[in-house]
Amino acid sequence: MEAHKHHTHGEVDAMTTLAKPLRRETAVRYRGRPLVVELHAGYLTLRQKGTRQPPVALDYRTAMEVAFELLWRQQQADRKAARKAKG
Repeated sequence: MEAHKHHTHGEVDAMTTLAKPLRRETAVRYRGRPLVVELHAGYLTLRQKGTRQPPVALDYRTAMEVAFELLWRQQQADRKAARKAKG
């Protein structure tokens, strides 16, 4: 796996490109069971540990769009609360 070098300030980014799936158990529980995330090159999967349920796949682009939508909604709510408190 190849580390990507950045030419700003001589820093090296230690992240590598996913060549094969990476599976990890998370600290998050859903309905009492830990969630397992599996990272693939173009998508991720989520599933509950210890169940026979199939994993749910989510491509990274969709994940970013959902994250930005949630961020935008929170910023809108914060602005509305600030306007209401102001006056």
